Amino acid sequence: MQAHSSSSEGALARTADGRLGALAAIEGGLVVSCQAQQGSPMRDTATIARLAASALQGGAVALRVNGPDDVSAVRPLTDVPVIGLDKRMGPRRNIITHTDEQVIALAAAGADVVAVDATAEVAGDVASRVRSAVLAVPVPIMADVSTLDEGLTAWDAGATFVGTTLSGYTPYSRMDPGPDIELVAELASRGVRVLAEGRFQTPEQVSRAFDAGAFAVVVGGAITDPIAITRRFAAATPRGT
Repeated sequence: MQAHSSSSEGALARTADGRLGALAAIEGGLVVSCQAQQGSPMRDTATIARLAASALQGGAVALRVNGPDDVSAVRPLTDVPVIGLDKRMGPRRNIITHTDEQVIALAAAGADVVAVDATAEVAGDVASRVRSAVLAVPVPIMADVSTLDEGLTAWDAGATFVGTTLSGYTPYSRMDPGPDIELVAELASRGVRVLAEGRFQTPEQVSRAFDAGAFAVVVGGAITDPIAITRRFAAATPRGT
């Protein structure tokens, strides 16, 4: 099947600070999302930096980090790509980097890639949202989507990466308990550079995503959220049933 055309290579060409290696650095590897929600004992910038350092020692090829402060703290630790986002609670769910001002702040903090919410639910016009972000900063844009149509639209609008991050989080997307491997395969088969993300819990699921054509896989809570990890194990005990 013929790949969709994209202006993403043009976005990469505008990156003048030597970070054009993001594609080669990320391809075929594990990206670890180092975040903590408000109210978590882990919600501390210095703690996030230690999580990032631990993920790097474990083999992460890139990091996904929330907010300019955390990006600034993590950036000096490593030369691997940092994917920055600005996650804020909306009316129904967390919204990812909704404005160009947030995009600019993340890039200024040292993000090599900036992730934006490219769902119709939030952006309305997905293509316009992605194009605006691409023009706002000289770094690649990752479009977090929830459906095939959103992903193809974001890719054609210039996203360098398309993440399946929000599948299951919009009311019109698949509501599966595990990662949306089907969406990964659908996008990859159309030539989209896919970062598989969302509800990955096991190494077997990561392998399945690569088999489906993922460019890289992003894992978050299953690695960096001790509260969620403890809940999973506690649920298997007699007292947890």
